[in-house]
Amino acid sequence: MCSPAMNDRKLSTLEHTVLGLAWLRGPRTIYSIMKELSLSASSFHKSRAGTAYSVANRLLKFGLLESLGDERVVVTEAGRNALREWVAPPVPMTDVAHSADLLRLRFFFLGVVDPAERLAFIDEAIAGLQVFERQCVNLIADNQNIGDYFGALATVSSVIETRGRIAWLRLARGWVVEPMPAGSDWCQRIVAALDG
Repeated sequence: MCSPAMNDRKLSTLEHTVLGLAWLRGPRTIYSIMKELSLSASSFHKSRAGTAYSVANRLLKFGLLESLGDERVVVTEAGRNALREWVAPPVPMTDVAHSADLLRLRFFFLGVVDPAERLAFIDEAIAGLQVFERQCVNLIADNQNIGDYFGALATVSSVIETRGRIAWLRLARGWVVEPMPAGSDWCQRIVAALDG
C-alpha cells in the first residue's frame, strides 16, 4: 500500500522509471540514477534527468523509496508493489498506442517546405536513424556487461523500431520524389504497398 501522501494519485512514467532504476540497480544514490538517465540513448529519459532529485524526493515522501542515510536509497516493499502493479498486466491501451515519434510529427507538415528541403529532411533523418540504430545495437552488449538481460531485450525493441522508421522514410521518400497524381486513389496504393 502506498503512502497516504499520494492521495490515490497515480505515479507518472518518470516516477515509475526512477523507482525501477532504484530497484534494478540496488541501493544507489539519486545522483547515479540521474547520471544513468542523462546517459540514456532515449531522448525521453535524457531530457528528464535533471528532475531525478525532485522525483526521488517525492518517492521518498510517498514511502516508495527509503534513504539509507549515506545518500543511497532503496525501494521499499510499497515501492516494489507499485512497480509490480505498473509492469504487470493488464497493459493499458494508452501505453500500447503511445509513440512519440517527432520525425513522424514533422512529416505531417512537410508540405510547408520546398521539394528539395523535403528530400533533405528525409535523407538527414535516415542518416541520423542509421547512427542511432548502431548505438542501440551496441547497447545490447552494454546490457550484457552489466548483467541486465531484460534491458538487452528492451533494447531490441529500439533496434527494430529504428529499422522500421528507416523503412518508412525510404518508402515515403519514393512517394515524395514521385507524388501520386491528384485525384488518384492514393489511399489504396499506399495500403497495397504496405501489404505487398
